[in-house]
Amino acid sequence: MIVVQKLEFLPRLEALRGLAAVSVVAYHASARLTDTYVTGMAPVVLFFVLSGFVLARSLARRDDIVEFLCQRIFRLFPAAIAVVLLLTALHAAFGFYLGFEPDFSPFNVLLNALMIRHDINGPMWSMMVEWFATPVIILAFFGARRFGPGLLIAAIAVLFGLSFIGPYAHLLGGYSNLAPLHAFVLGVLIHVAGRQLVDTIGRWHVVTAAGACVLLLYCGLQKQTAPVILLEACSSGLLIALIAFSPAQRGFRLLDRPAIAFFGRISYSFYLLHMIGLSLAARIGTIAGWPIASIVLTTILCVLLTAPMAWVSWRFIEKPFIAIGRRHRLARSIAGEVIAGR
Repeated sequence: MIVVQKLEFLPRLEALRGLAAVSVVAYHASARLTDTYVTGMAPVVLFFVLSGFVLARSLARRDDIVEFLCQRIFRLFPAAIAVVLLLTALHAAFGFYLGFEPDFSPFNVLLNALMIRHDINGPMWSMMVEWFATPVIILAFFGARRFGPGLLIAAIAVLFGLSFIGPYAHLLGGYSNLAPLHAFVLGVLIHVAGRQLVDTIGRWHVVTAAGACVLLLYCGLQKQTAPVILLEACSSGLLIALIAFSPAQRGFRLLDRPAIAFFGRISYSFYLLHMIGLSLAARIGTIAGWPIASIVLTTILCVLLTAPMAWVSWRFIEKPFIAIGRRHRLARSIAGEVIAGR
């Protein structure tokens, strides 16, 4: 039996994703222009927790696994494939590439488009992990429904323990890292028990939110060890719970600003495209002997260069394919009703 539940869209969480996507630019600009171990993992961990939460809500709305997987395919792959093809075309026309020159043979381009490899566009490692995590999210959601949140806590503990093991963390190869896999399960846990957590926090919402932001920023500036990644996931989970289940919270009004909402809408394409913008911005914005000024200027230029590209991708690739996914869901629903009526 398919279970259907009505859950409202949460625009502040989309806006939070936009802020995280923009912050990745600053992290990557710092890594490009200075000798640092800061990698930008913290915003990605936030993405993972948010994905676990949002996808659990999607399953709660309608727990049809086939429909869920189809929607994930229409959501993730079209924009990612477009960026891989764009980089392939830029390399063929101008010799342009990101990082170390990858293999642009047709077979490797296909592997990148299918998110099996990510050497053409490095940031797509996180999309590989997200696709790998999809069955984990599904199992976590249905496991929590059957056995309660205690199962999710146990799963998080097991995955955290595995994150110390190098072969596990780097199982997918390249830049990919499975150490934050528990963040997806934590997102599902926030969906299941986040309201109780927020009720427990009580009137200390503002202090808790501020503390979570400080902790996330602090951890983002540290070497990304397994305990640091866990702290990033926990602080991200706190923020997501407070935003989702404390809508009257004044401290989050920044997320209601139209400009922030705009970056939330284009955040996926922005993340996929930002290394192209960063490569161009670094050539313009680097000032010899002024590393901090170079980072700030490069970050601003990258955002300005990437945002229009991301909007085009969102408007003409993401939106149409998301609409196709919704029509597919509607068609399945109608077909199911017809069969049930018979």
